[in-house]
Amino acid sequence: MGVAFASGLSKNSSWSAPDAVVPVMKHFAAHGSPQSGLNTAPFMGHGNRQVLQQLLVPFKAAVDLGGVRGVMMAYSELDDVPCSVNPMLYDALDDWGFDGFVIGDDTGVSELQDVHIVSDSPADTIMQWFNAGGMISFYDFPLDVYLNATADLVANGSVAMSTLQKKVRQILTVKQDLGLFDDPYIPENIDPDALTQEPIPLTLEAAHKSIVLLENRNSTLPLSLEDGKLRKLALIGPFADTSNYGDYSGQFGAYPVANSTTIRQSMLQSIHAANSSCELVSSWGSNSWLYNGQYPISGYHLSVNGAPGGLLATYYADTNFSQPLIQKMEVPVRDWGLYPPPGLPSNNFSAVWEGTLEADVDIDAGGWLGVAIGPNSTARVYIDNNLLVNVPLTTTGNILSNIPSYAYSTVNSTAPPPGSAPFTFHPSTPTPSASSSSPSLSTKNSQTKTPSTPRSSSSGTPSTAPPPSTKPSPSPAPWNSDGENGDRSSLALSPPQTDLAEAIFALNKPVVLVLQGGRPFAIPELYNQSAAVLNAFFPGQSGGQAIADVIFGAFNPGGRIPLSVPRSEGQLPVYYNYHPSAHLANYVDLESTMPTYPFGYGLSYSTFSVANFSAAVAVKNITRAAHTDADATSTSQTFSATDNIIFTLSLTNHGPLAGSYVPQIYLAARVAPTVQPVSQLVAFTRVYLEAGESRGVEMEVDVNRYLRVLDRRYEWVVLKGGYTFVLAGSSGEVTGGTEEKGMGGWGNATLFCTG
Repeated sequence: MGVAFASGLSKNSSWSAPDAVVPVMKHFAAHGSPQSGLNTAPFMGHGNRQVLQQLLVPFKAAVDLGGVRGVMMAYSELDDVPCSVNPMLYDALDDWGFDGFVIGDDTGVSELQDVHIVSDSPADTIMQWFNAGGMISFYDFPLDVYLNATADLVANGSVAMSTLQKKVRQILTVKQDLGLFDDPYIPENIDPDALTQEPIPLTLEAAHKSIVLLENRNSTLPLSLEDGKLRKLALIGPFADTSNYGDYSGQFGAYPVANSTTIRQSMLQSIHAANSSCELVSSWGSNSWLYNGQYPISGYHLSVNGAPGGLLATYYADTNFSQPLIQKMEVPVRDWGLYPPPGLPSNNFSAVWEGTLEADVDIDAGGWLGVAIGPNSTARVYIDNNLLVNVPLTTTGNILSNIPSYAYSTVNSTAPPPGSAPFTFHPSTPTPSASSSSPSLSTKNSQTKTPSTPRSSSSGTPSTAPPPSTKPSPSPAPWNSDGENGDRSSLALSPPQTDLAEAIFALNKPVVLVLQGGRPFAIPELYNQSAAVLNAFFPGQSGGQAIADVIFGAFNPGGRIPLSVPRSEGQLPVYYNYHPSAHLANYVDLESTMPTYPFGYGLSYSTFSVANFSAAVAVKNITRAAHTDADATSTSQTFSATDNIIFTLSLTNHGPLAGSYVPQIYLAARVAPTVQPVSQLVAFTRVYLEAGESRGVEMEVDVNRYLRVLDRRYEWVVLKGGYTFVLAGSSGEVTGGTEEKGMGGWGNATLFCTG
């Protein structure tokens, strides 16, 4: 996955292409297993062998095959040495022949002195950074301190001039390869609005393909809008009608709002397109986290003279609304730091947005309506020419932090969102002449957004009419609890959403649980009660449409979970490639030591089967085959450390829908001088088939890249002897943790390595 991501950015290592960028991989390395699960905490894996043999493998592949030319060092420490100056990591880069640049994370260099206490002064810190292999840092030190310390270090021989020259040469070489010396600037004729239009179909495709179907009892999904049996749906949850992009996608990972779709919006469109009489009722039900947040209003709730999609914006070339320059229709959720309004700078202008707001409620709901702005700005919100909110000039802005602290949440759990006023939202009643104005004074990164926070009880919607027949319940983990430094001690839903879920399940109606977020949820009791479960992760700007498409059967889900989902936090760490002794004992207070859902697991609306699994060794254009069919009979053949192994199989989609399947090849445990995992993924691919279609599938593995291990003396070797490869639909099929549903059987093939 890292290779694919990096290759797309580098345009397959053709860095000088006009739209190519240099991929920078981070955090280097072993950043994902910190003490207590806290960001930047020390690595708590099982030693340097794991780092070298497992955690660095995808980094090396991204460098070798993906065109990575930049590395950002991790904040954390590894083997008691901060990653920013860790010789093991720099030695690995040298061994790979890495010729790009190395950058420290923001304050990651100064933390050598301030946090890790391995240096005693800025000069000592900078010396260690340069001599270890570091190159670029952010603003860890004042510029004069940085420059003077560097000059002194060179003068006194602590840092060789040749060391700095080599670093500069590598940085400039990357720029040269990018063509930045010939064409260093973004063309002035770039239209940022047009740029954002082109990839919209791709965002939908990505969202479709990322959704994982975890449960589908009694074939609850897809819901049919065609036969008239579906009379009413209740869509309940705080992200039913707002966006949830994730980390670093605007404030709270929830904007930009333009070109996005919500679940409610997309479900309404699907019902209308099918000419269905199904009624959709919706409710926020609870907050996403522990306080009242600033949720941007989706564009389809806004209109100008009946035309939906935004408000009419008028931009003025001054701060007192006297020199109108531009008029355009847009959603008033903007960040003008990089791309200011056409013809305007990023500061010293003003703007007015006018139009109609239609609330996303089905019963009267109290809440708040307001405006959030960046520093050095002021704003007002009017409803029917009556002032609702006045945000006076602020030098700090009133936009909430992405991840408010626990202390903030406990003190402000019931407080109105900053910049808001109480407001009653009425169903199907447009709020006419809703407008806001915002002058931006001297700021370099002006922002504004018009948020709303409707509030209604979780039981309010079902009690107003006959109970809905099915309740899709979106339960998200947004950035405020699921992003950088959004670390949690629990893998449950947030307390408000847990209360909401319990109230919904108490109604004894079929519930489709829709999960969003970047972490697994240890909620087996909710999985067990759900008629169906979808995990959409952070589905992006087209996530609403993708989720609706899966619910109504316009798209057949086929994603697989890239981790193991635990039953309880007490199981952590939980992963598929564990060692044989890991599960010899059982808990006395938990039904199983195995995860709820194993790595690689995912269901489909269709049934697939596999047959004719075989392994072949390709050497100098000659193929020697060891064939086995799905009944697990096998023969053997030999390979060497320099070979590639080719796996082939036949895959059939038995329907009823077109869909995709992910065959996975695992290396089973074998005799070795060091303990090997019970299984290790070595190859996978995703195959799309029409209903009734069969196809041959081929996967290839580079032996020296993916099958080598470190021996007891930390030397890289490809072990001699037998290798048994297992074809499976998930890691659970190999270890016996979970039986894959819809899998037509699996096979294995054994080859022998001769060295």
